[in-house]
Amino acid sequence: MKKKSITAGLVTFVGFLIITTIIALLYITSAANARRERADFIAKSVADRIHAEIQRREYITRMLEIEVSSSKGVITSDSFQVTAEEVFNDYLDIVDISLAPEGVVSYIYPLSNGIGDRMNLFEDGVQGVYSDYSKMSGVPIIMAPITLDSGDYGIIIRRPIYTSDQVSDDTFWGFASVTLKLSDFLASVGMKDLAEGGYEYKLIGNNPITGDSRIIMEYSEKALAAPVEAMISTVGGGFWTLEISPMNNWMNLYEILGSLFIAIVISSLAAFGMSAYMSMKANAKELEILSYRDALTNLNNPRSYQEHMDELSKKKLPYGLIFMDLNDFKQVNDTYGHDAGDALLNIVAKRLQNSIREKDKAFRIGGDEFVVVIHGTHDKKFYEGVIARMRQNVARDVVLSNVTLQVSISAGYARCPEDGTKFEDVVKKADDAMYHNKRLYKSQKKQAGGDRGTRT
Repeated sequence: MKKKSITAGLVTFVGFLIITTIIALLYITSAANARRERADFIAKSVADRIHAEIQRREYITRMLEIEVSSSKGVITSDSFQVTAEEVFNDYLDIVDISLAPEGVVSYIYPLSNGIGDRMNLFEDGVQGVYSDYSKMSGVPIIMAPITLDSGDYGIIIRRPIYTSDQVSDDTFWGFASVTLKLSDFLASVGMKDLAEGGYEYKLIGNNPITGDSRIIMEYSEKALAAPVEAMISTVGGGFWTLEISPMNNWMNLYEILGSLFIAIVISSLAAFGMSAYMSMKANAKELEILSYRDALTNLNNPRSYQEHMDELSKKKLPYGLIFMDLNDFKQVNDTYGHDAGDALLNIVAKRLQNSIREKDKAFRIGGDEFVVVIHGTHDKKFYEGVIARMRQNVARDVVLSNVTLQVSISAGYARCPEDGTKFEDVVKKADDAMYHNKRLYKSQKKQAGGDRGTRT
Protein backbone atom coordinates (compact mmCIF):
# COMPACT_ATOMS: atom_id res chain seq x y z
CA MET A 1 0.00 0.00 0.00
CA LYS A 2 2.86 2.35 0.81
CA LYS A 3 4.45 1.70 -2.57
CA LYS A 4 1.13 2.32 -4.27
CA SER A 5 0.69 5.52 -2.26
CA ILE A 6 4.12 6.79 -3.31
CA THR A 7 3.45 5.88 -6.93
CA ALA A 8 0.05 7.56 -6.79
CA GLY A 9 1.66 10.64 -5.26
CA LEU A 10 4.27 10.87 -8.01
CA VAL A 11 1.72 10.28 -10.76
CA THR A 12 -0.59 12.86 -9.20
CA PHE A 13 2.25 15.37 -8.93
CA VAL A 14 3.24 14.94 -12.57
CA GLY A 15 -0.36 14.94 -13.75
CA PHE A 16 -1.27 18.01 -11.74
CA LEU A 17 1.88 19.75 -12.92
CA ILE A 18 0.85 19.08 -16.51
CA ILE A 19 -2.67 20.32 -15.81
CA THR A 20 -1.52 23.55 -14.16
CA THR A 21 0.98 24.15 -16.94
CA ILE A 22 -1.81 23.71 -19.48
CA ILE A 23 -3.96 26.09 -17.44
CA ALA A 24 -1.11 28.61 -17.45
CA LEU A 25 -0.77 28.27 -21.21
CA LEU A 26 -4.52 28.61 -21.59
CA TYR A 27 -4.39 31.76 -19.46
CA ILE A 28 -1.59 33.16 -21.63
CA THR A 29 -3.55 32.28 -24.76
CA SER A 30 -6.75 33.69 -23.28
CA ALA A 31 -5.03 36.93 -22.27
CA ALA A 32 -3.51 37.26 -25.72
CA ASN A 33 -6.88 36.52 -27.33
CA ALA A 34 -8.55 39.11 -25.10
CA ARG A 35 -6.02 41.68 -26.20
CA ARG A 36 -6.52 40.66 -29.81
CA GLU A 37 -10.30 41.04 -29.38
CA ARG A 38 -9.81 44.51 -27.94
CA ALA A 39 -7.40 45.39 -30.76
CA ASP A 40 -9.86 43.96 -33.28
CA PHE A 41 -12.60 46.19 -31.83
CA ILE A 42 -10.31 49.23 -32.01
CA ALA A 43 -9.22 48.42 -35.57
CA LYS A 44 -12.81 47.98 -36.71
CA SER A 45 -13.84 51.21 -34.99
CA VAL A 46 -11.11 53.16 -36.77
CA ALA A 47 -11.92 51.36 -40.03
CA ASP A 48 -15.58 52.29 -39.68
CA ARG A 49 -14.64 55.94 -39.15
CA ILE A 50 -12.36 55.88 -42.20
CA HIS A 51 -15.14 54.33 -44.29
CA ALA A 52 -17.68 56.89 -43.08
CA GLU A 53 -15.39 59.86 -43.68
CA ILE A 54 -14.45 58.65 -47.17
CA GLN A 55 -18.15 58.31 -47.98
CA ARG A 56 -18.80 61.85 -46.75
CA ARG A 57 -16.07 63.23 -48.97
CA GLU A 58 -17.16 61.13 -51.92
CA TYR A 59 -20.61 62.65 -51.51
CA ILE A 60 -19.09 66.00 -52.48
CA THR A 61 -18.35 64.57 -55.93
CA ARG A 62 -21.90 63.26 -56.02
CA MET A 63 -23.20 66.78 -55.30
CA LEU A 64 -21.15 68.12 -58.20
CA GLU A 65 -22.49 65.35 -60.43
CA ILE A 66 -26.04 66.34 -59.51
CA GLU A 67 -25.31 69.99 -60.27
CA VAL A 68 -23.84 69.12 -63.68
CA SER A 69 -26.81 66.88 -64.48
CA SER A 70 -29.36 69.49 -63.37
CA SER A 71 -27.70 72.13 -65.54
CA LYS A 72 -27.59 69.68 -68.48
CA GLY A 73 -23.81 69.82 -68.56
CA VAL A 74 -23.59 73.59 -68.69
CA ILE A 75 -21.79 74.97 -65.63
CA THR A 76 -20.12 78.29 -64.92
CA SER A 77 -17.25 79.15 -62.63
CA ASP A 78 -19.60 81.17 -60.44
CA SER A 79 -22.08 78.32 -59.90
CA PHE A 80 -19.22 75.88 -59.27
CA GLN A 81 -17.59 78.24 -56.76
CA VAL A 82 -20.85 78.61 -54.82
CA THR A 83 -21.27 74.87 -54.52
CA ALA A 84 -17.62 74.20 -53.66
CA GLU A 85 -17.51 76.96 -51.07
CA GLU A 86 -20.52 75.48 -49.25
CA VAL A 87 -18.69 72.24 -48.46
CA PHE A 88 -15.02 73.26 -48.45
CA ASN A 89 -14.97 74.90 -45.03
CA ASP A 90 -16.67 71.86 -43.43
CA TYR A 91 -13.57 69.71 -43.91
CA LEU A 92 -10.12 70.75 -42.70
CA ASP A 93 -8.40 68.05 -44.73
CA ILE A 94 -9.71 69.12 -48.18
CA VAL A 95 -7.00 70.63 -50.37
CA ASP A 96 -9.21 71.40 -53.37
CA ILE A 97 -12.41 70.52 -55.22
CA SER A 98 -12.39 70.41 -59.00
CA LEU A 99 -14.37 69.71 -62.17
CA ALA A 100 -12.73 68.39 -65.33
CA PRO A 101 -15.04 68.54 -68.38
CA GLU A 102 -13.87 65.94 -70.91
CA GLY A 103 -11.04 65.14 -68.51
CA VAL A 104 -9.50 68.62 -68.51
CA VAL A 105 -9.37 70.36 -65.12
CA SER A 106 -11.23 73.60 -65.79
CA TYR A 107 -12.78 74.52 -62.44
CA ILE A 108 -10.97 74.29 -59.12
CA TYR A 109 -11.66 75.66 -55.66
CA PRO A 110 -10.05 77.41 -53.86
CA LEU A 111 -8.56 79.43 -56.69
CA SER A 112 -9.34 82.87 -57.95
CA ASN A 113 -12.69 82.68 -59.79
CA GLY A 114 -12.51 78.88 -59.64
CA ILE A 115 -10.54 78.68 -62.90
CA GLY A 116 -8.30 75.59 -63.16
CA ASP A 117 -4.94 75.11 -64.82
CA ARG A 118 -6.42 73.13 -67.73
CA MET A 119 -4.50 69.93 -66.86
CA ASN A 120 -5.59 66.95 -68.95
CA LEU A 121 -6.11 64.08 -66.52
CA PHE A 122 -5.84 61.44 -69.25
CA GLU A 123 -2.36 62.66 -70.16
CA ASP A 124 -1.04 62.79 -66.60
CA GLY A 125 1.68 60.20 -66.02
CA VAL A 126 0.33 59.19 -62.60
CA GLN A 127 -3.39 59.80 -62.83
CA GLY A 128 -3.93 58.93 -66.50
CA VAL A 129 -4.38 55.18 -65.99
CA TYR A 130 -6.86 55.75 -63.18
CA SER A 131 -8.79 58.31 -65.22
CA ASP A 132 -9.05 55.94 -68.19
CA TYR A 133 -10.23 53.13 -65.93
CA SER A 134 -12.85 55.32 -64.24
CA LYS A 135 -14.18 56.62 -67.57
CA MET A 136 -14.44 53.13 -69.11
CA SER A 137 -15.94 51.43 -66.04
CA GLY A 138 -18.22 54.25 -64.95
CA VAL A 139 -17.24 53.85 -61.29
CA PRO A 140 -15.57 56.33 -58.93
CA ILE A 141 -11.94 55.74 -57.96
CA ILE A 142 -9.76 56.61 -55.01
CA MET A 143 -6.01 57.21 -55.36
CA ALA A 144 -3.75 57.11 -52.33
CA PRO A 145 -1.12 58.05 -51.54
CA ILE A 146 -0.67 60.74 -54.19
CA THR A 147 2.15 63.28 -54.00
CA LEU A 148 0.62 66.76 -54.03
CA ASP A 149 2.18 69.93 -55.45
CA SER A 150 3.04 70.93 -51.89
CA GLY A 151 5.08 67.78 -51.45
CA ASP A 152 2.62 66.31 -48.97
CA TYR A 153 0.90 63.00 -49.48
CA GLY A 154 -2.74 63.18 -50.44
CA ILE A 155 -5.88 61.28 -51.41
CA ILE A 156 -7.90 61.92 -54.56
CA ILE A 157 -11.51 60.80 -54.90
CA ARG A 158 -12.69 61.08 -58.49
CA ARG A 159 -16.18 60.44 -59.95
CA PRO A 160 -16.95 60.14 -63.69
CA ILE A 161 -19.98 62.14 -64.84
CA TYR A 162 -22.21 61.15 -67.77
CA THR A 163 -25.03 63.03 -69.47
CA SER A 164 -27.25 59.93 -69.33
CA ASP A 165 -27.47 56.62 -67.51
CA GLN A 166 -25.55 54.94 -70.32
CA VAL A 167 -21.77 54.72 -69.83
CA SER A 168 -20.03 55.49 -73.13
CA ASP A 169 -17.65 57.90 -74.78
CA ASP A 170 -20.60 59.81 -76.24
CA THR A 171 -22.26 60.37 -72.85
CA PHE A 172 -19.05 61.08 -70.91
CA TRP A 173 -19.06 64.66 -69.57
CA GLY A 174 -15.97 64.66 -67.36
CA PHE A 175 -14.84 64.22 -63.74
CA ALA A 176 -15.61 65.66 -60.32
CA SER A 177 -12.71 65.35 -57.89
CA VAL A 178 -11.88 66.01 -54.25
CA THR A 179 -8.26 66.16 -53.09
CA LEU A 180 -7.44 65.53 -49.42
CA LYS A 181 -4.29 65.98 -47.39
CA LEU A 182 -3.55 62.44 -46.18
CA SER A 183 -2.13 63.35 -42.76
CA ASP A 184 -5.06 65.67 -41.94
CA PHE A 185 -7.58 63.05 -43.10
CA LEU A 186 -6.02 60.30 -40.93
CA ALA A 187 -5.88 62.67 -37.97
CA SER A 188 -9.62 63.30 -38.36
CA VAL A 189 -10.39 59.56 -38.08
CA GLY A 190 -8.21 58.97 -35.01
CA MET A 191 -5.18 57.18 -36.51
CA LYS A 192 -2.89 59.04 -34.11
CA ASP A 193 -4.82 57.55 -31.21
CA LEU A 194 -3.55 54.10 -32.23
CA ALA A 195 0.07 55.03 -31.57
CA GLU A 196 -0.86 56.75 -28.31
CA GLY A 197 -2.68 53.56 -27.30
CA GLY A 198 0.46 51.48 -27.81
CA TYR A 199 -0.30 50.08 -31.26
CA GLU A 200 1.71 49.94 -34.44
CA TYR A 201 -0.30 50.07 -37.64
CA LYS A 202 -0.23 49.86 -41.40
CA LEU A 203 -2.91 51.21 -43.74
CA ILE A 204 -2.70 49.29 -47.02
CA GLY A 205 -4.55 50.25 -50.18
CA ASN A 206 -5.64 47.92 -52.97
CA ASN A 207 -5.12 49.09 -56.54
CA PRO A 208 -8.49 48.51 -58.27
CA ILE A 209 -6.77 48.29 -61.66
CA THR A 210 -3.80 46.01 -61.03
CA GLY A 211 -4.91 44.39 -57.78
CA ASP A 212 -1.55 45.30 -56.20
CA SER A 213 -1.27 46.48 -52.60
CA ARG A 214 0.45 49.66 -51.51
CA ILE A 215 1.23 51.16 -48.12
CA ILE A 216 -0.82 54.32 -47.62
CA MET A 217 0.41 55.08 -44.11
CA GLU A 218 2.40 53.12 -41.52
CA TYR A 219 3.65 53.75 -38.01
CA SER A 220 6.59 51.39 -38.35
CA GLU A 221 8.37 50.00 -41.38
CA LYS A 222 9.00 46.61 -39.73
CA ALA A 223 6.55 43.74 -40.20
CA LEU A 224 3.80 43.70 -37.59
CA ALA A 225 3.63 40.74 -35.18
CA ALA A 226 0.48 38.70 -35.91
CA PRO A 227 -1.64 41.81 -36.59
CA VAL A 228 -5.43 42.00 -36.52
CA GLU A 229 -6.99 43.26 -39.71
CA ALA A 230 -10.02 45.36 -40.58
CA MET A 231 -11.30 45.78 -44.12
CA ILE A 232 -12.37 49.23 -45.28
CA SER A 233 -14.68 49.66 -48.25
CA THR A 234 -13.67 52.86 -50.06
CA VAL A 235 -15.24 53.84 -53.39
CA GLY A 236 -15.93 52.09 -56.65
CA GLY A 237 -15.43 48.63 -55.18
CA GLY A 238 -11.97 49.47 -53.90
CA PHE A 239 -10.86 48.61 -50.39
CA TRP A 240 -8.13 49.32 -47.87
CA THR A 241 -6.85 47.11 -45.07
CA LEU A 242 -5.95 48.39 -41.61
CA GLU A 243 -3.48 46.21 -39.70
CA ILE A 244 -2.60 46.85 -36.05
CA SER A 245 -0.60 45.05 -33.36
CA PRO A 246 0.84 46.06 -29.96
CA MET A 247 4.28 47.63 -29.91
CA ASN A 248 5.41 45.03 -27.33
CA ASN A 249 3.72 41.98 -28.88
CA TRP A 250 0.52 40.41 -27.59
CA MET A 251 2.27 38.86 -24.54
CA ASN A 252 5.74 39.87 -23.34
CA LEU A 253 8.36 37.43 -22.04
CA TYR A 254 7.95 38.45 -18.38
CA GLU A 255 4.23 37.72 -18.46
CA ILE A 256 4.80 34.29 -19.98
CA LEU A 257 7.57 33.30 -17.54
CA GLY A 258 5.59 34.67 -14.60
CA SER A 259 2.50 32.66 -15.53
CA LEU A 260 4.51 29.45 -15.91
CA PHE A 261 6.30 30.04 -12.59
CA ILE A 262 3.00 30.54 -10.78
CA ALA A 263 1.68 27.34 -12.37
CA ILE A 264 4.71 25.38 -11.12
CA VAL A 265 4.38 26.76 -7.58
CA ILE A 266 0.65 26.05 -7.40
CA SER A 267 1.06 22.52 -8.79
CA SER A 268 3.81 21.76 -6.26
CA LEU A 269 1.70 22.94 -3.32
CA ALA A 270 -1.43 21.17 -4.53
CA ALA A 271 0.18 17.82 -5.40
CA PHE A 272 -0.20 16.25 -1.97
CA GLY A 273 -3.77 17.49 -1.63
CA MET A 274 -4.63 16.17 -5.07
CA SER A 275 -3.12 12.81 -4.19
CA ALA A 276 -5.36 12.55 -1.13
CA TYR A 277 -8.38 13.65 -3.15
CA MET A 278 -7.71 11.05 -5.82
CA SER A 279 -7.42 8.35 -3.16
CA MET A 280 -10.76 9.39 -1.66
CA LYS A 281 -12.33 9.50 -5.08
CA ALA A 282 -11.03 6.02 -5.90
CA ASN A 283 -12.43 4.70 -2.64
CA ALA A 284 -15.77 6.38 -3.26
CA LYS A 285 -15.94 4.93 -6.75
CA GLU A 286 -15.13 1.45 -5.45
CA LEU A 287 -17.87 1.77 -2.82
CA GLU A 288 -20.33 2.92 -5.47
CA ILE A 289 -19.51 -0.09 -7.63
CA LEU A 290 -19.94 -2.41 -4.66
CA SER A 291 -23.22 -0.73 -3.78
CA TYR A 292 -24.86 -0.63 -7.19
CA ARG A 293 -22.96 -3.06 -9.40
CA ASP A 294 -22.86 -6.83 -9.41
CA ALA A 295 -19.29 -7.85 -8.59
CA LEU A 296 -19.26 -10.78 -11.01
CA THR A 297 -21.00 -9.43 -14.13
CA ASN A 298 -20.75 -5.65 -13.58
CA LEU A 299 -24.49 -5.41 -14.31
CA ASN A 300 -26.74 -3.38 -12.01
CA ASN A 301 -27.39 -5.26 -8.78
CA PRO A 302 -30.62 -5.84 -6.76
CA ARG A 303 -30.19 -2.60 -4.79
CA SER A 304 -29.88 -0.60 -8.00
CA TYR A 305 -32.89 -2.50 -9.39
CA GLN A 306 -35.07 -1.69 -6.39
CA GLU A 307 -34.15 2.02 -6.39
CA HIS A 308 -34.69 2.29 -10.12
CA MET A 309 -38.12 0.67 -9.94
CA ASP A 310 -39.10 2.87 -6.98
CA GLU A 311 -38.23 5.92 -9.05
CA LEU A 312 -40.26 4.72 -12.06
CA SER A 313 -43.23 3.91 -9.83
CA LYS A 314 -43.02 7.26 -8.05
CA LYS A 315 -42.99 9.15 -11.33
CA LYS A 316 -45.68 6.86 -12.78
CA LEU A 317 -43.67 6.28 -15.91
CA PRO A 318 -44.55 3.42 -18.31
CA TYR A 319 -42.12 0.51 -18.40
CA GLY A 320 -41.83 -3.21 -18.99
CA LEU A 321 -40.00 -6.02 -17.19
CA ILE A 322 -38.37 -9.00 -18.86
CA PHE A 323 -37.53 -11.75 -16.36
CA MET A 324 -35.12 -14.49 -17.44
CA ASP A 325 -32.79 -17.16 -16.14
CA LEU A 326 -30.46 -19.72 -17.65
CA ASN A 327 -31.79 -23.17 -18.41
CA ASP A 328 -29.92 -26.02 -16.64
CA PHE A 329 -27.48 -23.66 -14.95
CA LYS A 330 -27.26 -25.90 -11.87
CA GLN A 331 -26.08 -28.71 -14.10
CA VAL A 332 -23.20 -26.56 -15.31
CA ASN A 333 -22.09 -25.83 -11.74
CA ASP A 334 -22.42 -29.48 -10.72
CA THR A 335 -20.64 -30.80 -13.81
CA TYR A 336 -17.91 -28.27 -14.50
CA GLY A 337 -17.59 -26.39 -11.23
CA HIS A 338 -18.52 -22.94 -9.96
CA ASP A 339 -15.65 -21.23 -11.79
CA ALA A 340 -17.15 -22.38 -15.08
CA GLY A 341 -20.58 -21.26 -13.89
CA ASP A 342 -19.26 -17.81 -12.98
CA ALA A 343 -17.52 -17.49 -16.33
CA LEU A 344 -20.75 -18.48 -18.10
CA LEU A 345 -22.77 -15.89 -16.14
CA ASN A 346 -20.27 -13.19 -17.03
CA ILE A 347 -20.46 -14.01 -20.76
CA VAL A 348 -24.27 -14.22 -20.72
CA ALA A 349 -24.49 -10.87 -18.91
CA LYS A 350 -22.44 -9.17 -21.64
CA ARG A 351 -24.59 -10.74 -24.36
CA LEU A 352 -27.78 -9.60 -22.64
CA GLN A 353 -26.41 -6.08 -22.27
CA ASN A 354 -25.58 -6.02 -25.99
CA SER A 355 -29.12 -7.13 -26.84
CA ILE A 356 -30.94 -4.11 -25.42
CA ARG A 357 -31.09 -0.40 -26.19
CA GLU A 358 -28.73 2.01 -24.50
CA LYS A 359 -31.54 3.68 -22.55
CA ASP A 360 -32.84 0.35 -21.13
CA LYS A 361 -31.19 -1.33 -18.14
CA ALA A 362 -30.10 -4.90 -17.34
CA PHE A 363 -29.87 -6.23 -13.76
CA ARG A 364 -28.60 -9.41 -12.15
CA ILE A 365 -30.89 -10.01 -9.19
CA GLY A 366 -29.42 -13.30 -7.99
CA GLY A 367 -27.81 -16.54 -9.16
CA ASP A 368 -28.65 -17.00 -12.82
CA GLU A 369 -31.65 -14.64 -12.66
CA PHE A 370 -31.67 -11.43 -14.71
CA VAL A 371 -34.14 -8.59 -15.26
CA VAL A 372 -34.26 -6.12 -18.12
CA VAL A 373 -36.23 -2.89 -17.63
CA ILE A 374 -37.64 -1.51 -20.88
CA HIS A 375 -38.47 2.20 -20.69
CA GLY A 376 -41.50 3.66 -22.45
CA THR A 377 -44.66 2.22 -23.95
CA HIS A 378 -44.26 -0.61 -26.47
CA ASP A 379 -46.50 -3.29 -27.92
CA LYS A 380 -46.15 -7.06 -27.47
CA LYS A 381 -44.38 -7.44 -30.79
CA PHE A 382 -41.59 -5.18 -29.56
CA TYR A 383 -41.04 -7.30 -26.42
CA GLU A 384 -41.14 -10.51 -28.40
CA GLY A 385 -38.48 -9.04 -30.68
CA VAL A 386 -36.25 -8.09 -27.75
CA ILE A 387 -36.57 -11.57 -26.21
CA ALA A 388 -35.88 -13.22 -29.57
CA ARG A 389 -32.72 -11.10 -29.92
CA MET A 390 -31.64 -12.09 -26.40
CA ARG A 391 -32.20 -15.77 -27.13
CA GLN A 392 -30.23 -15.53 -30.36
CA ASN A 393 -27.27 -13.73 -28.76
CA VAL A 394 -27.16 -15.97 -25.70
CA ALA A 395 -27.53 -19.15 -27.77
CA ARG A 396 -24.11 -18.74 -29.40
CA ASP A 397 -21.72 -21.45 -28.20
CA VAL A 398 -19.74 -20.63 -25.09
CA VAL A 399 -16.24 -22.09 -25.06
CA LEU A 400 -14.70 -22.49 -21.62
CA SER A 401 -11.28 -24.12 -21.65
CA ASN A 402 -11.96 -27.60 -23.04
CA VAL A 403 -15.76 -27.36 -22.77
CA THR A 404 -18.25 -26.04 -25.30
CA LEU A 405 -21.63 -25.14 -23.81
CA GLN A 406 -24.93 -24.65 -25.57
CA VAL A 407 -26.82 -21.97 -23.63
CA SER A 408 -30.48 -21.03 -23.61
CA ILE A 409 -32.74 -18.86 -21.48
CA SER A 410 -36.31 -18.91 -20.25
CA ALA A 411 -37.92 -15.49 -20.37
CA GLY A 412 -41.22 -13.75 -19.77
CA TYR A 413 -42.38 -10.18 -19.71
CA ALA A 414 -45.07 -7.88 -18.35
CA ARG A 415 -45.85 -4.20 -18.95
CA CYS A 416 -46.95 -1.31 -16.81
CA PRO A 417 -49.69 -0.14 -16.95
CA GLU A 418 -51.08 -2.66 -19.48
CA ASP A 419 -50.50 -5.69 -17.21
CA GLY A 420 -50.78 -3.93 -13.86
CA THR A 421 -50.39 -0.50 -12.33
CA LYS A 422 -48.54 -1.71 -9.25
CA PHE A 423 -44.94 -2.85 -9.36
CA GLU A 424 -45.72 -6.04 -7.48
CA ASP A 425 -48.41 -7.02 -9.99
CA VAL A 426 -46.09 -6.44 -12.94
CA VAL A 427 -43.32 -8.46 -11.26
CA LYS A 428 -45.66 -11.40 -10.57
CA LYS A 429 -46.97 -11.49 -14.12
CA ALA A 430 -43.46 -11.33 -15.63
CA ASP A 431 -42.24 -14.01 -13.24
CA ASP A 432 -45.20 -16.26 -14.03
CA ALA A 433 -44.58 -15.81 -17.75
CA MET A 434 -40.93 -16.78 -17.31
CA TYR A 435 -41.76 -19.95 -15.38
CA HIS A 436 -44.39 -20.86 -17.95
CA ASN A 437 -41.68 -20.58 -20.58
CA LYS A 438 -39.34 -22.70 -18.44
CA ARG A 439 -41.97 -25.46 -18.12
CA LEU A 440 -42.32 -25.51 -21.89
CA TYR A 441 -38.54 -25.79 -22.23
CA LYS A 442 -38.35 -28.72 -19.82
CA SER A 443 -41.21 -30.46 -21.58
CA GLN A 444 -39.53 -30.04 -24.96
CA LYS A 445 -36.19 -31.17 -23.55
CA LYS A 446 -37.76 -34.27 -22.05
CA GLN A 447 -39.24 -35.18 -25.41
CA ALA A 448 -36.07 -34.37 -27.42
CA GLY A 449 -33.27 -35.30 -24.97
CA GLY A 450 -29.78 -33.75 -25.17
CA ASP A 451 -26.87 -32.58 -23.00
CA ARG A 452 -26.02 -29.15 -21.69
CA GLY A 453 -22.36 -29.25 -22.65
CA THR A 454 -19.89 -31.34 -24.52
CA ARG A 455 -16.16 -31.73 -24.04
CA THR A 456 -13.85 -30.87 -26.91
